[in-house]
Amino acid sequence: MGMGMDFLLNAVKSSITQHAGDQAHTGFDPSQLLGHIDQIFQQHQSGGQQNVQPASRDQYGDPGAGRFGNVKPASQDQFGDPADEPGRH
Repeated sequence: MGMGMDFLLNAVKSSITQHAGDQAHTGFDPSQLLGHIDQIFQQHQSGGQQNVQPASRDQYGDPGAGRFGNVKPASQDQFGDPADEPGRH
């Protein structure tokens, strides 16, 4: 993983671990959650989300279609549509 992703992964895991410590009296065990987060980051690193669909084909619709306030449609997203990235189809 790149340095940015490693930093993000460690920050997320640190927050969960700290929360687990704060909630120790409840019996909260973060091990499965931490494992799942590791899997998500590994999947992202390996390009595992090859089936990303454009917003126009999203089964839940484009969030910019007016149901969520002032959210812009994917066609106006300054970062573009993830489905348009090379190798995502």
